[in-house]
Amino acid sequence: MSSLLRPVGHLPANVYWFRRGLLLVALFALIFVLLRVLGGGGDEDPKQASSGVTTTPTSTPTAGSGTGTPTSTATTTPGEVGRCAGSDIRIGVAPGTRTILAGGTLNFGIVIGALSGSCKAEIDPTRLTLTVMSGKDRIWTSAHCQKAVTKTTATLADKLDYTGTIRWDGRRSVPGCTPGQPIARPGTYTAQAEYDGRASAIQAFRIN
Repeated sequence: MSSLLRPVGHLPANVYWFRRGLLLVALFALIFVLLRVLGGGGDEDPKQASSGVTTTPTSTPTAGSGTGTPTSTATTTPGEVGRCAGSDIRIGVAPGTRTILAGGTLNFGIVIGALSGSCKAEIDPTRLTLTVMSGKDRIWTSAHCQKAVTKTTATLADKLDYTGTIRWDGRRSVPGCTPGQPIARPGTYTAQAEYDGRASAIQAFRIN
């Protein structure tokens, strides 16, 4: 013990104390390095290392990602059938018979179908009309006699058509459908139906 506290040698005592100090510093440095290596390094965030939680990046879902709720801009809900326009339909008309007697009545069959898909046809006098002509002379039109068209709504689809009847009393018509108009004279007449601007083929018949 006395030799440790009182170094023996030909050099001054402070030299030996300086060497011992360097040795202790080197020893502590070696111990510190070993602890750092065995402990896995000291660059890790202390908070993250102590919690053990790994942060995973997250993304915000979009309308096309399959998650979240996309916003619809459609004007109709799925399954809802829209209203028929003239461009959506086909229309046909046929007289119940090709020949009637003057003063007699004549029923015209009306058929309306969808060109593709499905839609709802609003049958009313403002959208569906029937006109009877003699050459360029308009004899009668349901636009004057609106009660001749029965109001209804029909769903049109593949193999699902609207069929209806418009009755003509065999007389001329005027706005307001004033009764007592002249009877149509014997001759050849034509009939044409129209729905929302879409016209049918012209059909001919005779009055004897």
